[in-house]
Amino acid sequence: MSADTALDGPGWRLIRASWICAFHLVVVAVAGAVLWSSSYPGWHVSLLVVSGFASVVVACGWLALILYVAGATGRWRRWFLVGPVVGGLTMVLFCTGTPLKLRWAANRDAFAAVIAGHPIPPPGSAQQDFTVPRYLGSYIIEGASWVPGGAIFLEDQGTFLDLAGFAYLPGGPTAELNTGWLVRPSFHHLGGGWYTWTNNSS
Repeated sequence: MSADTALDGPGWRLIRASWICAFHLVVVAVAGAVLWSSSYPGWHVSLLVVSGFASVVVACGWLALILYVAGATGRWRRWFLVGPVVGGLTMVLFCTGTPLKLRWAANRDAFAAVIAGHPIPPPGSAQQDFTVPRYLGSYIIEGASWVPGGAIFLEDQGTFLDLAGFAYLPGGPTAELNTGWLVRPSFHHLGGGWYTWTNNSS
């Protein structure tokens, strides 16, 4: 019996379909972990490192798999494209910041409810902490403060070696915000009066 015939038998087709499906589930899970790591105002660094390493392993596994199947059967399979398509889509979403935008859109109302009806502190006001729930949507919040012109929220993961979070600043960020938790902060507009912030204290 030739290798081609053996690999196309009913038993082999079922086994092959099972482990190909399992492999692609791993591909999707790893891609999801990479995207989730970028859905924070900073970065979930440990998750990004682990999922990035897993991506390299999966890519090597994909290459080995298609070389084996193509070499054994002499045929091109449509599922060979699944890995590259998932990988390319993941890179596009990652580089455009889509995971953060989508996650924020799903959680914005939880943050808005906390500050609803509270007067915005004027310029020159002192930073004043206020109590917030531990979880706002799917984000873990370590603390919150009223600051001149709005409010800031300290997110649990932060960024690599610094702090990060969300801010409500309807008048936009000002130099006056370089105080308290905020050390030479960088702001990224999320829409409306909402921003992410990351510190640059290093």
